[in-house]
Parts: sequence; structure tokens; C-alpha cells
Amino acid sequence: MKKSSIIFLLLGLSLAIYAQSKPISNSGQMERIEKSIDSLSAPTTTTSTTSTTTTTTTTNPSSSSSYTPSSSSSAPIYRAPSSTVVTPAPSTTSTFTPAPSSNLGTTTTSSSFGTRSFTGDPNKPAMFVNSKTTFDLASADDLSGLDFIEYKINEQEYTRYTVPISLSKEGPATIMYKAVDKVGNKENAQVINVIVDNTPPNVMVKSSEPLYTMGNTVYTSARNAYQLLAEDSISGVQQIYYSVDNEAKQEYKNQPIKFEKSGFHVINYYAVDNAGNVSQENSYIINVDNVKPTVDIKESMPYIMINNKVYAKKETVFTLTAADGQSGIKQILVKKDGETDFVPYVEPLTFGTSGDHVIEAKSIDNVGNESDIKKVMFSNDIKAPNTVIKAISN
Repeated sequence: MKKSSIIFLLLGLSLAIYAQSKPISNSGQMERIEKSIDSLSAPTTTTSTTSTTTTTTTTNPSSSSSYTPSSSSSAPIYRAPSSTVVTPAPSTTSTFTPAPSSNLGTTTTSSSFGTRSFTGDPNKPAMFVNSKTTFDLASADDLSGLDFIEYKINEQEYTRYTVPISLSKEGPATIMYKAVDKVGNKENAQVINVIVDNTPPNVMVKSSEPLYTMGNTVYTSARNAYQLLAEDSISGVQQIYYSVDNEAKQEYKNQPIKFEKSGFHVINYYAVDNAGNVSQENSYIINVDNVKPTVDIKESMPYIMINNKVYAKKETVFTLTAADGQSGIKQILVKKDGETDFVPYVEPLTFGTSGDHVIEAKSIDNVGNESDIKKVMFSNDIKAPNTVIKAISN
């Protein structure tokens, strides 16, 4: 009960006691006393008003929390403008909504690879972008209205936002931005950290076996397998793409690429890094040689057949030759008379002992294809006949 009401009640009681202790002269005097008591006990509208509490709820576009002004407050409701970055999405758009307790907006970057939205949280890892990426700022204020948006890059001074922001210098960068409405309310500055990467990744082809180049042609065997490798020292490699023999391009998933069919083949390949930089598309052209070479053993003198047995004269010289119509001959290997291992052929062969002999030979081309083994068997007779003269008497 208010203090003024208590005072009026006590005054009314005093008048009532007074009236009982003193005779009332007439009914008019009694009526005036009753009216005085009634007027004292009634609420006075000039000194006391009934307060009505009005609850107004405002919602931050980036938060689900509400603000309820006090019933006794006559100040206007404050709601700072909330700025976000908005760009039309050429392909895919993803938007991050901050937690209810945060006062962060969202930032959207636009590039040739689509639109990416992220929160201006300085504690989040930096986003990789390139100089083709632009940052569009948009803000809304549904009370007094938006006055302007301002931003700054790194340690520069704040400047009014008029056109999309772009970053040309490679390396880390910080963008701070905020909006101001028409009554001077300033949004808390928001921060995004980015790393500008303008360097495309490097891509290479690695073969499991050595290649052989003759003229302008690169030869390989059908056994060979090829791996695509890419590196990017700033933002890292996102994906490698390739096609084989002008077929449709596809993502490279670390699987080996092989060619079994003889002839020319081509691998086209490029890579994309995490900032959207695309490397130049390169072509890797090879000629698959899966044809065996041939080898031959040529005697310098004709063999002599005696009693179904092949003889070679002691002066016979054996020459080894090989042929290959593609990558060419790398070496000829030979072994003779039951030797365990093949050894490189370096000069023609001769045999200085009588008896049975064996020559085995094979050739290897420049991509590792081996010929079938060529084998010859013959006998050598280096012993001259011994003539005895005998006299015969009559």
C-alpha cells in the first residue's frame, strides 16, 4: 500500500471518531462528513496512475534470443543493424547460422566455383580464397533504417562500403565490417580471416616403370602403371581430374591407370586447389609397345648333316642378331653349353673343342619386352683324321 493511501485512511478514521464524540447538528452536516470520507478513500488520478507493462520482442536476424524493454523505461528500443554478406550463387550456396548467444552475421564469398557463406568468427580457421573471390556486404535495420556499412582490410582505416570487396595480394588477410543505422546505432564489428591463394597447384604423372624416348616418341610397356600426383603449398589440393584417350573427364581417386592395348594413348589432367585455382590442363602421350622383339643365331658356315647329326666346322663363327619394330633393342643375352645364367652378348662366338655344343639367346627391347629364347644344338669336330700308311708285300 502506498504511503499517501495510508495517510488518507488515517485522516478518515480521525474524522469518524470526531463525529462520534460530537453531536451532529443536522443531517446535512452528516452527509458532508460521509462525502469527505468517501473522497479520501478513493484513488486520486492526479497523483497515481496505473502502469501498463508492454512487452516488445525484437529478434536479431542472426540470433533467436529476445529483448524485452522495462515497463518504466521511456527510451526507444535499441537494436543494432545486422550486416551480412550476400552474393548470387552461380552453383551451390551454403549458409552458416550462428548460435543464439553470438552476435555474428554471415559472410558470403562468390567465385567461379560457387558461393560460400561463413560466419565472421575470428576464432574460426581462415578460409582459402583467390583474387577472383568477391565479398558482398548487405545489412538491414527495420526501425530507423540503415545509414551505411563500413569495412577495413588488415590495419587499414575503415572505409564506406560501395562495391564488392576483393583481395589482390596473396597471403593472409583480415576483413572487419560493421553497419550503422540512421540514429547512430553501431553494429559490433565482425571479423573474417581469409588466406588468398592465387597460385594453381602443380600436377605430374609418375610411372611405375621407366619410359624410353626415341625421337619425339615416348615408349612404354603394357605392364606400366601411371599415378597422378599434385601439390599446393598454400591452400592444398582439392581434386585432380583426368581423362583417358579423350573420354569424359572424371575425378582421380588414386587408382593406377594402365594401358594394355598397343599403340598411342593420352592422359589429359589438371588439378584444383582449395582456393579455386585451376592448373593448366596437360597431356601425357605415350606409345605402348607390347610386341616381343626377335633374336637370331647365324652361323658363318653351313652345317653338315652326318648320320642325322648336325656338325659345325671348327672355323664356324656364330653371330647373334635381334630386331624390334617399335622401341628398339636394348640388349642381347646369351648362354652356352649348359651355363646357368644369361650374360650380355658382346662378340661372335667360336668353339674350340670337339663335342656337342648348345647356344641359347634372347633379346630385350627398350621397354622390357623379352623375346622367345632361340636355341641351336650342334657338334663340333676339330680333330683332323690320322692317316696311317701300310706297305703291302706280294
